[in-house]
Amino acid sequence: MVIYSAINLGIKIMLIDFSVQNFGSFNSKQELSMLASTSTKEQCVFNNLKEVNSFGVKNVLKSSAIFGANGSGKTNLAESFKVLQTLVLGSLDSVGDSATRRAIPFLLKNDYFDIPTEFEVTFISNEKLYRYGIALSEGEIVEEWLYWNKSSRETLLFQRDGQTVNYNQRSFSEAKLFTRRDGDKLILEKTKEFVPFISVLSQFDGEQSSIVTSWFEKFHVLSGLSDKGFKDFTINLFDEDEKFKAWATEILKSFQIHDLVIDEIEKTIPLPKGRRNLDDKELNDAVSKLQGFLENTKVKHKEVDVVKIDSETGEQYSLPLSFESEGTRKFLYLLGPLYDVLTNDEILFVDEFDNKFHTLLCKFIIDIYNKNNHGNSQLIITCHDTNLLTNELFKRDQIWFIEKNQSNESELYSLLEYKEHYTRKGDSYSKDYLAGKYGAIPLFSSIATLEEMLNG
Repeated sequence: MVIYSAINLGIKIMLIDFSVQNFGSFNSKQELSMLASTSTKEQCVFNNLKEVNSFGVKNVLKSSAIFGANGSGKTNLAESFKVLQTLVLGSLDSVGDSATRRAIPFLLKNDYFDIPTEFEVTFISNEKLYRYGIALSEGEIVEEWLYWNKSSRETLLFQRDGQTVNYNQRSFSEAKLFTRRDGDKLILEKTKEFVPFISVLSQFDGEQSSIVTSWFEKFHVLSGLSDKGFKDFTINLFDEDEKFKAWATEILKSFQIHDLVIDEIEKTIPLPKGRRNLDDKELNDAVSKLQGFLENTKVKHKEVDVVKIDSETGEQYSLPLSFESEGTRKFLYLLGPLYDVLTNDEILFVDEFDNKFHTLLCKFIIDIYNKNNHGNSQLIITCHDTNLLTNELFKRDQIWFIEKNQSNESELYSLLEYKEHYTRKGDSYSKDYLAGKYGAIPLFSSIATLEEMLNG
């Protein structure tokens, strides 16, 4: 089943690499790469690669899965993406330095700012390879940089050092109006010490800076612990997009759901009874006006029913969506973001992906994504379910682990690092994982330790 009949197979946007240091539970620099490995000829059931053959990049992975114990740092990795995104897209809208203050450093050391909090992302957009990074210390930007690659050689676009900057006058002339010369230095203009230079330039329609900020707009981070961030999006999509409704309804038949009925309901805001008059006349009048406003104000919200069919009589009946299990509701709500990134060739990062999901449902969702991903969309998930550690879903270069070392620092590493296990027969890596051969296992260092504690 394909979402749409015609898509543009040209490279639009793809994540190549992301790194973070001195943020949350990460101290030393950790790197997540979406580059496909050339060191293994391993095959997967699905084609999980996007061919690029430019910029020295042969293939890019369409998906990756990150496994780790509770408290290992998986959510901090998702949060690091969100913080960088907020820095780039939200710094001009936030009050003061609130955006940079979200970049909380690794706190389990004497000097929190011994190294800067640093984020860097490499991505493809508009048939160019970009590398953008930013470094912060005590709420201020100490470095910021942007490079690009049009063929095989990387070229500087700008390099910021505090409030001074160097830029490529030929390829990045958009910076000219936002700098002034002071001796042999170029000083930033109209850019505060806690605001990214890239954000300022894009606000004034800078060509290259707008491409960078546009890429961040197409990167979406969701938490699988709550549907708060995507429930309304999906319900509205059901209500407004017939193509999505047809696609999603076909999938939901696997859950005996044949349709959704969405009604917009108006409700008045309830008011407390028996309010006493206040001694202050002006305050009493203000409260009376507020009550009058609330009595005339109606709040609109959408109520959703699921339509089911009696297998014996063929008759349809409807039930409130709230009657469905939490896992079914989460799955339904997740269909909106999946469809959106697949249709628009965007990137989706789902933290705690497997929360509330049975193993088979996890596999079903990944199967949906793989079958429908004919473009440049990418999916990154964090999870606990070891049953997903199989080459039916992922190749070794798509599987990552996070664990904390003896200093409580989160470390991120790929299954590719374990060459001694490449020859394992079968299609599952979960047995070696649970035996502790890859690290990053929950709570206990080995199954033997667990058995010893249970058996006394």
